[in-house]
Amino acid sequence: MTQPDSPAARIAAIVFGRDEDPDGPLGDFLAAAARAGAAVAGFLQERQGDGRERRDARLRDLGSGESLPVMQDLGAHAEGCRVDPAAVAAAAQRLGAAIEAGPDLVVANRFGRLESEGSGMLAEIGEAVAREIAVIVCVPRRYLDAWNDFSGGLDAQLPPRREAIEAWWRAQPSARQRD
Repeated sequence: MTQPDSPAARIAAIVFGRDEDPDGPLGDFLAAAARAGAAVAGFLQERQGDGRERRDARLRDLGSGESLPVMQDLGAHAEGCRVDPAAVAAAAQRLGAAIEAGPDLVVANRFGRLESEGSGMLAEIGEAVAREIAVIVCVPRRYLDAWNDFSGGLDAQLPPRREAIEAWWRAQPSARQRD
């Protein structure tokens, strides 16, 4: 595992378990980074209601503030993945356009089932890295092996805590240039 202060760690993987919330600490960090002048692009996952229902997940576009639904209703007794591949593809297109603008930081929301199968926002994550843009991705522990295969050890794996994210960000060249 690459350490957060390594120059190779342009990617931060916030690794979390089922009972952990990566989005709260990430959202707090992103708000502070934006206030400090960082150009941030991508998506933050938000939940409606009490947050326990997976079908309530939406993506907030960090550029426009727009909230995008990404879950499909498969019925009351459905057990399968509720992620809507078409909605994620549309969000990926937006992310690709945002990367073209050259932000300081890209947030690719999740590395989940779609990404582990080679689609979702995988190409956009790769494009941001190729352009040497810092990237944050939330990685559910159940997809960590697939993530590790994709990242090849070039990431900093962080717990879902704001202070860990901030320490990684301070080590990024784009963050140091603003200091």
